[in-house]
Parts: sequence; structure tokens; C-alpha cells
Amino acid sequence: MTLPLSITTLNGHAILFAPGLPLAFTSFQLQGATPYYAHSDSFGHLIYQQITTERYTAWVSHYIITNPADFRVTANVSDLLMHYTVKGTMYYMLEDKESPTSDHQLNIVIADNLHHVIRFKSPGIYIAVNVHLPIVELEEYTNSFPVVNPFLEKIEHGDAVTLLEQSMVAPERLRNIINDIMERQLPSIASEKYREQKTGELIIESLDMLSRYLTDNNGLNAADHEKGERTEIHLLQHLQASSPPTLKQLAKFAGTNEKKLEDIFRCRHGLTVYDFFQNARMKIIYRKLTETYTPLQDLAEEFGYTDYSSFSYAVKKRFAFSPRELRKKSKLV
Repeated sequence: MTLPLSITTLNGHAILFAPGLPLAFTSFQLQGATPYYAHSDSFGHLIYQQITTERYTAWVSHYIITNPADFRVTANVSDLLMHYTVKGTMYYMLEDKESPTSDHQLNIVIADNLHHVIRFKSPGIYIAVNVHLPIVELEEYTNSFPVVNPFLEKIEHGDAVTLLEQSMVAPERLRNIINDIMERQLPSIASEKYREQKTGELIIESLDMLSRYLTDNNGLNAADHEKGERTEIHLLQHLQASSPPTLKQLAKFAGTNEKKLEDIFRCRHGLTVYDFFQNARMKIIYRKLTETYTPLQDLAEEFGYTDYSSFSYAVKKRFAFSPRELRKKSKLV
């Protein structure tokens, strides 16, 4: 088999694949793919179908398991291997820790000669799509996707990158690409080129998704920052409202929960959502007090204060001077 990996049982017996498929398994054949088959009474049937070998290598794996089984998988390359679970719950053993991966999950990315165990706990049919992306190809995406640099660093140091704990379920667009790759009824002439194109789309969509999950030093990813920025803009549009949006309303607007939104604001600004709002509001009030001649009573009403005394109290609490004193210090009176 020409795939960039080898498979053995836990006691070290190599699982030998032969080209082609037995007649009983031709229903699994992907048009234009190169199939390899292995069988044992101890575990069942393994079908690996190579779907592209041009810029990258990709294959679809069918595990037809008749008895619970463990396989040791060895990557024979120093590049990147991406695994997507299409069907069934499998388990990966990495550094003696077992992690499940199930339907539609981008479950693991491996780098540099990794040895790991894949476990099947019950009989059934399991399917995965796998992509081997050479370093030279990966480097071309450096400027497009922030996640690439961390991957290259980990590959250089021989580290494994596991995404299992993040439960990264593939979005619908990614699932559609995988479904296209799995389509069996393609014309044989067009199928290889079509799957090569779809594999390229799969890589791009995956790197985009991974970049959105990539966290910074504060533990925030791109999607978190996007939610924070949208909420900040929304808040700034309500600075003069008598009743600003509640935390519950803001969390719904951002598409997250209240605790997560508070965490995002603390990481981005070192402030709660309320304090961010108050700071922004007071900055404008300060400018209007010190740079304009707007009557103080009108300013209080403009920013939604029901009476002047509440406005004066809030200003003095923030700046240690009353509105009248601040205006006097600015020499506008």
C-alpha cells in the first residue's frame, strides 16, 4: 500500500493490504479510487481507498469490524495528517489517554512519525476521510490561515497536535465537501480530478475552521474576538440610551452565553461588559463637558439620566469632580 502510514495489531503483527476489493465488497468501491483490502477473522475487514496522489495524498477508510479491535497506526512521514470521522464512534489512544471521536468530527491532526492506537469497541461499520498534506504544500497557506504557523512549529519539534478535546464538529459546508468526496456514482474519467479538487477544498475549509478555533495567549479564538467586536460596536451604538442592553440580550446578540461574553470582555479589555459600557459612555460625557457648551441639564437628558442629581453623582464618582466643576476647570465658563 502506498499510503504514508502502516498498521499493525497491538502485538506487532503487520496488517497486510492487497490491491483491489473482493466481490462481496464492491459496493464500497469509489469510482476512480485505488482500493486496498485486508481481512482477519480476529477483527473483520479493512478497506483503504486512495482518492488522490497529486499535491497531497487522500484516502477513505472503511473499517468493517466484526470483533472489538485495536490497531497501532504509524505515520511514516514528517508532514501533516488530518483525520475526519464520517461515521461511527472510534477511540484514539495518545500518550495513554483515550479520546472518542464520532460522526462529522475533525478528530485529530498528527505530525512527525507519530505512533498511536485506534480502538473499536463494538462491531459495526466505521468510516473516515484522511488527508496527508506535505510541509511544502502546507507552507503555501501560511499567509492565509493563522493556524498554519503553529502546525509547522509542532511538526518541526516532532509534536502531536490533538484536537479531540475541543470537539471540533465539522460545519455543514465541510460536511458537504466530505459527502462529495464520498460520492460513488461519479464518472470514472472525471472522478479522480473531481476528488482532487474537493480534497483541496477540504484542506482550505479545514484550515479556515481550525484558524477560527486557534486561541491566543488569553485563550480566545478568532470567533471569540469577532463576537467581542460585534458586541462592542452594538454597545457603542447605545451609549445615549436610558436603558442599555442587558447582559442576557447582549449574549443572545453575540451568539454565546453570558459567562462566555463576560470572559471575552475581561480578556480583551480587562473589564466586565458593564464597565466597558460605562467607560465608553463616560469618555464621551467628559468630552462634552470639557469641549462643548451643551447645557448640563441637556447633557444629563441626552445620556438617559432621569434627573440631574443622578448624572452629577455618576460624573463625580468617575472623575472626582462634579459636571459644573469639570466645565469650570476646562475654562469653558
